[in-house]
Amino acid sequence: MKNFSLTRNERVKKKRDFEKVYGSANVLFSSDRLIRLNFYASADSNRSGVKIAAAVSKKAGKAVWRNRLKRLIKESYRLNKKPLVEKVLKKKIFLLLVFSPNRLSESENKKIYLQDVSPGVVELMSKIIQQI
Repeated sequence: MKNFSLTRNERVKKKRDFEKVYGSANVLFSSDRLIRLNFYASADSNRSGVKIAAAVSKKAGKAVWRNRLKRLIKESYRLNKKPLVEKVLKKKIFLLLVFSPNRLSESENKKIYLQDVSPGVVELMSKIIQQI
């Protein structure tokens, strides 16, 4: 995996992967409760690595706002993924992450920026590092 990229192989795309994540019932919240992280960890020696996705409900806002939020979540992960990926590869763990807004919506935040999203994503990533 490249240090500062987010390739197709690093994204959760398959329906069965999403079902694993939401079926595992492992949920973390950022301290400000703005972002939620559902995750699935497996000690699979055949494949190890991290796959991520950003899921935003239609109730959060219009399509333009939802897509911007997803881009910002993926960007903040991409810029800060190195410690998480290194630990996962070292321990040979397969990790699926799905970030989603918990209390973020277009009605409360008309404009959203990277500095609004990034602290929550980084905090959740550090919580994952401590748990695995």
